Amino acid sequence: MMSDRDVMMKAGAILAEHGALTSDYIIEQLGDVLGDHVAVEDWRRIAAAVDAISDATPQ
Repeated sequence: MMSDRDVMMKAGAILAEHGALTSDYIIEQLGDVLGDHVAVEDWRRIAAAVDAISDATPQ
């Protein structure tokens, strides 16, 4: 399982690379790992982190 830091780093990198298509990318990745419960949980956490980053107010 990924650490919280790794999850946030991965989410930030995905968001920077895929922008508006981030959700499509995450859905595609989930389709590839459905049999691996740990990987599915990691991707669920990454998706939640993407939402948190996207909703954050710039400081």
